[in-house]
Amino acid sequence: MQWFIDLFTGTSVAQQVVVLSFTAAIGLMIGRIKVKGVSLGGAGALFVGILFGHFGLRMDPNVLHFMQEFGLILFVYTIGMQVGPGFIDSIRRHGLVLNILAVSIVLMGVLITVGIYFFTDLSKNVPILIGMLCGAVTNTPSLGAANSALAAAGADTSLTGIGYAVAYPFGVMGIILVMILVRLIFRKKPDIAAEEYATELGKTRQDIVSCSLALENKNLFNVRIKDIPGIRTSGIVITRLQRGEDISMPDGKVILQEGDKLHIVGFPKDVELMEKLIGSRLEKPITNIHSQLETRSVLVTNKKVLGKTLGELALERYGVTASRVVRGEFKFTGRLDLRLKFADKVLIVGPSEGIAAVSKTLGDSLKALDHPEIIPAFVGIFLGIILGSIPIAIPGMPTPLKLGLAGGPLIVAILLSRKRKIGPLNFFMAASANLMLRELGITLFLTCVGLNAGIKFFDVLLNGDGFYYMGLAALITFIPLMIAGIVGTLVFKVNYLSLCGMIAGSMTDPPALAFANGMTSSEATNVGYASVYPLTMLLRILSGQVLAILLLA
Repeated sequence: MQWFIDLFTGTSVAQQVVVLSFTAAIGLMIGRIKVKGVSLGGAGALFVGILFGHFGLRMDPNVLHFMQEFGLILFVYTIGMQVGPGFIDSIRRHGLVLNILAVSIVLMGVLITVGIYFFTDLSKNVPILIGMLCGAVTNTPSLGAANSALAAAGADTSLTGIGYAVAYPFGVMGIILVMILVRLIFRKKPDIAAEEYATELGKTRQDIVSCSLALENKNLFNVRIKDIPGIRTSGIVITRLQRGEDISMPDGKVILQEGDKLHIVGFPKDVELMEKLIGSRLEKPITNIHSQLETRSVLVTNKKVLGKTLGELALERYGVTASRVVRGEFKFTGRLDLRLKFADKVLIVGPSEGIAAVSKTLGDSLKALDHPEIIPAFVGIFLGIILGSIPIAIPGMPTPLKLGLAGGPLIVAILLSRKRKIGPLNFFMAASANLMLRELGITLFLTCVGLNAGIKFFDVLLNGDGFYYMGLAALITFIPLMIAGIVGTLVFKVNYLSLCGMIAGSMTDPPALAFANGMTSSEATNVGYASVYPLTMLLRILSGQVLAILLLA
């Protein structure tokens, strides 16, 4: 049995892997346990690591530090790849107000932390204070960024893990508590809020629509389709032409004739303008008439067509038309200047043989989505580390600011995921691969933080000021959220469910989002969460690092 004991107490490579794997596995199992719909999730690895670290389970300090930092890099890079494509669009489309409230929550948390620094004895223990801030807002990447800054200044980073651990429990429960209090104080009903959100969304959402029009404008007789006024700038796509009993797939060179009927696709306002220009809307769309034309969604996976416009591909040579393109949650009409990106879904209209030919051109391979691109991932991480290591001199700061191992990969991932393709490299990460690497990264990071913090955690908690730290950290959690909840409700009149999503997103906290989603099936909470998540994540990472540098100066 000595060989088995050595696996947990020795210094071999096998021992390092066994300790890390065993702690992570137990932690993740504990994290899945739900109490009234709330679970620790990945944070279970943190608390189990603290417990095992307290009872003497150890890893080599150098190995532990490497695994902790590498896990952080994997996590933030995959987060950037996930949120990058919608980073700017989420701010523009889903609400400047929500992002203003989220940014105010971040800033108020930082100000309260600064206040604690000046008015308590924690000015003597900055690592614990920074850990309390990160735990109070349940943001692990900020802890990693702050640790990098603290380590560069020679501070004891094991103390940040202690501060994070004592603050984290109320960090999660405090978010849910604020949601409940706002609901009770302002007598909000989730079902009514869901109906209000659906009504509001119906007024503002611009989805792609289609209709059939009779050609009645005599000025368009004997005019080519591509010469119809505004047809190019509007993005309207003509997918079918009925002339007599024949229904065909027209291209821009087709000359219109009296009696023609056209089926158009576009955004509502553009379709209304075309209706006024071309002629009246038909009650029965010509798409309902049996013809040889088919409609099929084709997946873009061929690397040779990435970055090319629909006009450059000249799909009309196959006798087909691209009516619309779906990219994630966004929809576009098949305008000729639209550049294709990996995993776009192109809705093709035309004869079956033409669609088959287009499918070969565009790729249309589900297997390609599941095959991870390893080289671009390592290139992105490499570039992220370089960016994170660049010292940025800011007037008034005692030392140059660095984005660090968290900020650098995050920003690079956001930029690369929006660009999608550079030369032969395709910076697209399938959802399954992204989730796997993200969960692996955060689990490695939290497990290592827990094992390191466990050495001193219970001594600080039971024989020191642990409960005192908990109380102070609760202020960092509760006050900003409650103020934002009240202001968002009374001043900005934000929908209650959107507000709950914003509150969870401002703390980048999935358990709180799960609680909010449990109140109703409305997408309002998820939209609110996604709208503020990217900007909040970036600010959390930078604020923790900047505060660490300033307070240690």
